[in-house]
Amino acid sequence: MLKNLDQKIIKNCRLCNSKKTFNFLDFGIVPIGNNYNKTKNASLKSKKFPLSLNLCKDCLHCQLTVSVNPKILYKTNYTYLSGTASSFINHFKHYKIWILKKTKLKPGSSILDVGSNDGSCLINFKKEFNICGIDPAKKPSDIANQKNIYTINDYLNHNSKKKILSKFGKFDLITSHNVLAHIEDNITTFNHIYDLLKLEGYFCFEVGYFLDVLKNNYFDTIYHEHIDYHSAKPLINFLMKINFSIINISTNKSQGGSLRILCKKSKNKYISKQSKNFLIKENKSQLITFKNLNKWSNRINLQVSKLNKIIQSYRNKSIVGYGAPTKSSLWIKLLKLNRKKIQYVVDDNALKVNKYFPNSEIKILPTNNLLKNNFGLIIVFAWNFEDDIIKNLKKMRLKNISVIIPLPKIKIYKL
Repeated sequence: MLKNLDQKIIKNCRLCNSKKTFNFLDFGIVPIGNNYNKTKNASLKSKKFPLSLNLCKDCLHCQLTVSVNPKILYKTNYTYLSGTASSFINHFKHYKIWILKKTKLKPGSSILDVGSNDGSCLINFKKEFNICGIDPAKKPSDIANQKNIYTINDYLNHNSKKKILSKFGKFDLITSHNVLAHIEDNITTFNHIYDLLKLEGYFCFEVGYFLDVLKNNYFDTIYHEHIDYHSAKPLINFLMKINFSIINISTNKSQGGSLRILCKKSKNKYISKQSKNFLIKENKSQLITFKNLNKWSNRINLQVSKLNKIIQSYRNKSIVGYGAPTKSSLWIKLLKLNRKKIQYVVDDNALKVNKYFPNSEIKILPTNNLLKNNFGLIIVFAWNFEDDIIKNLKKMRLKNISVIIPLPKIKIYKL
């Protein structure tokens, strides 16, 4: 039985505090996706937690029904690194150009990255600006500090806020990328960010866009680290209650579809015309409706069934996987994959190599292991990096291999 300290049931809406929430999707009990272990025995003993979604009837915000203790999620085996995919590195380069154009920051301005990981974003600002990162995961923080990107290995809380203020003062820009859906206490964290900003300072962040998840059936982006699944309207209402002005709302293709919001700490709170137009367009899409959500589980089951049939058709050939992102643990559960069905999974992240998937005997090996070419099918779990992976596979000159991309639509490449 799980200890009460390991998980917490979420009763109210995390944005508007409404008690009117209802459950519309349930994956059952699932292991923590990033909890890779060095031994098979440790892996098989890893804990599992409920993975289920609620929707707020009042503001239409979507969230998990249970949150896992952050110390379990991030302080031990957390191995995600921002800098392992070239497409994500390019995303940060383009982001720098975009944010400097929008904010007109001058060289010497101060920038804080919340959830800075291995410093892949901040490294683009290092030469011209005073930078600071904060991240609770130790291994990525150590990597950032080795690159001389000053990074505090901690959560953003009262004590770390005091430490940051004493060293840097307040900031001209605070940024965050695909992190703020992970936080345990929304109100406190966003208030800390507000306190760390100078007056007229900017706060820009990206989170997964729930409308893209629904539209494209990106159901594997649901995992324990993502407590919230954001759409613009409930999030903007929440931000304005904390006194942020809303400057710009946009979307991009990062991480399978992200929502980018640029805010400002200004004397008089306002919302820009562009932002209002975005909200009108989102509202007209009618994607988040009770009818759509109730049908979603059927779409998921259909996709999984199709993949299982394809995998079954390759039963006379050996199968491997490419990519060990957090989402792959859900795939392993839904496709009922085990060591008999799949030989191994390769990954470019050295922190994951030679470890086992949680609650599984499936091992992660270096990508160059594919050169042995003793298989007939590759399942790409890291489908959001499809272009990078297919390019890499072609460089390896593998022959007589089929490659399955599971989402958003099933695709099969022949190498």
